[in-house]
Amino acid sequence: MIKIIRIALSNQKGGVGKTTTSLCLAQELKSRGFRVLLIDTDAQCNSTKFYEARTQGQATVLDIFCGDEPAVNCVQHTSKGDIIASDKLLVDAENMVKVDERRFTHLKRSLKSIDGQYDYVIIDTPPSIGVALKNVLAAVDYVIIPVEESGWSLDGLMDFAEALELARDNNENLKVMGILTVKAKERTRKSKRMSELAVSLAEKLGSKCFKTKIRESVSCTEALTEYYVPLNEYAPNSTTAQDYKNFVDEILEEFSNG
Repeated sequence: MIKIIRIALSNQKGGVGKTTTSLCLAQELKSRGFRVLLIDTDAQCNSTKFYEARTQGQATVLDIFCGDEPAVNCVQHTSKGDIIASDKLLVDAENMVKVDERRFTHLKRSLKSIDGQYDYVIIDTPPSIGVALKNVLAAVDYVIIPVEESGWSLDGLMDFAEALELARDNNENLKVMGILTVKAKERTRKSKRMSELAVSLAEKLGSKCFKTKIRESVSCTEALTEYYVPLNEYAPNSTTAQDYKNFVDEILEEFSNG
């Protein structure tokens, strides 16, 4: 049976492109013929909204965390692709998820029900180190950390590194695939300094910085938040779409060399 590659987009700070990167990564992989499942674990439900997935009368990731629902029962097949939807009630996950020895392994066990059905599972995560993120870190193979070139998203990254290390108690094979710079600007003194800092942090995490940097574009915002159309369909020649294609090339090259 072919092993599913599970990747989380994570950073404990909000507004750093986790959802945008999750969506663009999932859609780009899907466009290349891979079987892709997106899982939304953020109570803001932005990925769920983009996929136009249901949260009522349908098992969601909340049912996985609180009821050990098999993932196979939570998958929705939409026009955008397959997704396990989030739920706004996840905002209270700390109180809703039972405190016991299985508290952080619900997702890991649930995903066994979809073994062999997908090539990639991409997980959009919340901007805090809580029970939802800890479940994700116990379940994935790789973490990709998006950071803004402004540098603000680099604050507290070493706290996140500590959470990653603790997560290895439940997932000894967890790896940081790399740091991805988003909202990149033209090369300036500040961007150069931030690049140097990102490289230093990547080394401390035992990882790297992706060569590709993701530039902003109006088309990306329009596609994902106004029209709910995949960026690679809405504006395939935009700078952001081209950057995400190059980013996926990097990922696939790494796996082919591995």
